[in-house]
Amino acid sequence: MNINIDSNFRFSVAAIKYTATGELCISLVSDDLSADTHYEYFASLGSGQAEEKPTVSLLQYCRDFVSAANIKPQTKSSYNLMCRHLEVYGDTTIDRVTTSYIQDFIPFLRSRGLHPGTVRLYFQKLACVLHDAYKSGLFDDRILQRVKRPKREQEKKGFLTEAELKKLTRHRLPDRYSNIQSMFLFSCMTGLRYSDVQGLRWKDVKRSGKHLHLEFHQQKTDTYERLPLCAEAEALLRGQKRGGEYVFKEETNQKVNVVLKRWCKEARIKKPVSFHSARHTFCVLLLTKEVPIYTVQQLMCHSDIGTTKVYADLLNKTKAKAVKRLPSIMC
Repeated sequence: MNINIDSNFRFSVAAIKYTATGELCISLVSDDLSADTHYEYFASLGSGQAEEKPTVSLLQYCRDFVSAANIKPQTKSSYNLMCRHLEVYGDTTIDRVTTSYIQDFIPFLRSRGLHPGTVRLYFQKLACVLHDAYKSGLFDDRILQRVKRPKREQEKKGFLTEAELKKLTRHRLPDRYSNIQSMFLFSCMTGLRYSDVQGLRWKDVKRSGKHLHLEFHQQKTDTYERLPLCAEAEALLRGQKRGGEYVFKEETNQKVNVVLKRWCKEARIKKPVSFHSARHTFCVLLLTKEVPIYTVQQLMCHSDIGTTKVYADLLNKTKAKAVKRLPSIMC
């Protein structure tokens, strides 16, 4: 089989191998080009024809994919973080990506101290990029199908009880932390995520007679929601100064969680609490007050009732634990 290359550079054969599809693959390198530049030719045996397929860096393909994709900024940030880890893990060309290369990326991410959910997220991002490369004819998707993917671990739903929440409201931190305290309590009374509380604008606050409600764009699900407010949530809104477009001043998630840790410690609440605990607290409080689970699903803006049922199961365990504390009256 003869291969003609219209080029002024000299090429030499680096390797000859058979592909999984039965084609003959010939790798060529040039003494005149950098060591990272090489070409591969694929041909059916006896055809006498070959197709040139320049090799592509996986890392560069990932970056190009993120740059061209029409995705939300938060999703794009996740892809970029995955690329940073991939760069440390070790770049390769897409044609050299194997099952073991993808599989070993999972324990590598774990070794960097990442949360199991984050490991699963970054794996999914890499899988999306490789699937896009498959659609472009650069990758064999069967390689990805043989990878044992990280399992979704059951998330621990940390929440505050009604008594613990009252302890927090009675114990106030210095005024410089008032914005963070108001944000957290507002989330406890509405179930809004951190991103939605931070992005809440005064124009999202609507009036229905004597009461207020929210009409806002939910960041995570990219949906438009209408949410009624309880008296406590309304009071928290009325306590905010109208000094700009947004209801609450901008705070970093890291700073918020540091302040929450101090707040709980001073209030003598001995459990780990993050801002997302407020959303869990809202859901559990509703279920404790025997609000129908389908109503809770709507207030939490859950698309799947199964997500809401996780909280109901958690509440059942809490009830069972409480019943066991009853005294024995049988002598």
